[in-house]
Amino acid sequence: MDLISTNDNESNQSPKGPLLVLAIAALGVIYGDIGTSPLYALQTAFGDTVGLAVTPMHVYGLLSMFIWGLTIIVTVKYVMVVMRASNKGEGGTLALSALATRFLKGRSRRLVMVVSIIGVSLFAADAVLTPSISVLSAMEGMSSVTPNATKYEVPGALFILTILFAAQRWGTGGIGKIFGPVMILWFAMISALGVHGIMKNPEVLNALNPYYAYQLAVKFPAQSFAAIGAVTLCITGVEALYADLGHFGRRAINLSWIIVVFPALTLCYLGQGGLILSNAAAAKNPFFALVPLGYELPVVILATLATVVASQAVISGMYTIVHQSMLVGFLPWMKVLHTSKTIRGQITIPTVTFLMYIAVIAAVIGFGSSSRLANAYGLTVTGTLVCTTFLAVIVARKHWKWPIWRCAIVFIPIGIVDLLFFSANATKFLDGAWFTVAIAAALFFLIWSWSKGFKILMQSSAKREVSLQGFLEEVKATGERRVPGTGVFPAESVGAAPRPLIAMFRRFGCMFEQTILLTVTTADTPYVERVDRLQATEIQSGLWQVNICYGFAELPNVPKTLSECALTFPIDPETMTYFISRLLPTMPTRLSETLGLRLFVLMYGHSPGKAKFHLIPQDQTVTIFTRVDI
Repeated sequence: MDLISTNDNESNQSPKGPLLVLAIAALGVIYGDIGTSPLYALQTAFGDTVGLAVTPMHVYGLLSMFIWGLTIIVTVKYVMVVMRASNKGEGGTLALSALATRFLKGRSRRLVMVVSIIGVSLFAADAVLTPSISVLSAMEGMSSVTPNATKYEVPGALFILTILFAAQRWGTGGIGKIFGPVMILWFAMISALGVHGIMKNPEVLNALNPYYAYQLAVKFPAQSFAAIGAVTLCITGVEALYADLGHFGRRAINLSWIIVVFPALTLCYLGQGGLILSNAAAAKNPFFALVPLGYELPVVILATLATVVASQAVISGMYTIVHQSMLVGFLPWMKVLHTSKTIRGQITIPTVTFLMYIAVIAAVIGFGSSSRLANAYGLTVTGTLVCTTFLAVIVARKHWKWPIWRCAIVFIPIGIVDLLFFSANATKFLDGAWFTVAIAAALFFLIWSWSKGFKILMQSSAKREVSLQGFLEEVKATGERRVPGTGVFPAESVGAAPRPLIAMFRRFGCMFEQTILLTVTTADTPYVERVDRLQATEIQSGLWQVNICYGFAELPNVPKTLSECALTFPIDPETMTYFISRLLPTMPTRLSETLGLRLFVLMYGHSPGKAKFHLIPQDQTVTIFTRVDI
């Protein structure tokens, strides 16, 4: 019996293409973050905050913790368990929470939604530090080329990051083509460096034995607990394996990990350990100390390219998670730019780019070195691990129908490891982790305020709605006049008459020859089949109720969807006129009103609205504003 079998055919919905090609592409997109962790992880373990001297026992113990941390968290938890939780081929926090909430109601459903919001918030905070620590650690390698380069590390990192964020407006299509080859060279190089270091002291292979990690924990419990914070750095970016499930498929992602990434990381960490055993001074920067004389500059250049790949992957991931959050109602609508006419999902969100750039620059300037940034790293990563495990347990019980004993055998050990990692990183709160916690807390408050405020706004608006049936009776009693053309009237709910339609009829006493009452909804699945995309019902002659449904990972395009639907009259997207109802919530004046509600009103007022988000052309839009007290 397969202990972790899901009995679920959703995992069969994987991307099409040769497995090897997908696996190589996955190297460039998914493994940039975790693949560049050897630049800074082990040197942090021997830093002042951990307090371990460079002795064979300490080196063996730390390396054993690194290797078995990768094994348990990445290989066992993600590759063997979490990656099987496919929501019609998609992965990530929102896909996992959608699977979990599908079988829950009431308080349990609300709890899962809160956990998913926490997971999204922690991912965003993690995404801020990845470009900061990755690029800065690569720049610190310049000191191996020339000692005078130290004063240029921070300015160099700021320059590269500025160029990277400025390039987002043109999309990632061009640079994306070199992601795979760069990371193949990177993993080949760190493997070679690792072998070079192991040859200096072959006894370092003893670290493959988990007994040394156990011995370190027993004899030096305080230092070992502190060292777990450094071990966390070797698993940064692990969530990307699951988040990008829909892009490459489970088989390709797992193949890349098992055949390339895991062996390369293991060799590199062992090589660094072998060098440290031969030369204790190398513990200050063991990765660049591994580089043979004369090869420092090429290695620094390749490391910089690899960190740019890692940073770009995280930035693109942020665009995806923010876009999905807008679709499910977690975040206000923002301007989304489509940067590719051929590749679906290639988008950039200027607001996200700007906010991330400010936060990343603040992190680089404020912390000033990768070792100090390492103290801030970890808490958000491990917090995301805990959230993922919590949601995976619910999916295993409710969706996979696992018995309690099987859940206990699989998830209790994983949960213990997650909580151990989280607890160890929580001790670094005052040493820098507060920075990422503050970012996550701010985003959580923003999401919570928007979700709650929008719900209150819809409830207040619903009190003033006129039922569609009541409006049609009014039209029949008054008599109607038809004018040429097609009018599209978006509405929040199916049974209500859109406000612009009521205003048009009551003011001008007419309706369009063809009138479309449109509702747009988001499914709890990442994609919606073409046959299920649109449903149309003719209420009466010339009056249609059209419902469009998009998945939470799709890019809505209402005009295109409408032009593809088969009604009894031809639809020309160029001649349609859209009548949008825009609610204007009044700012609460009572002192009893919460800060969150005031924040919602502020965000709602600056949001471009659903029309732009749904790609409705502005020059074909008439907007009617309605003030609503909340």
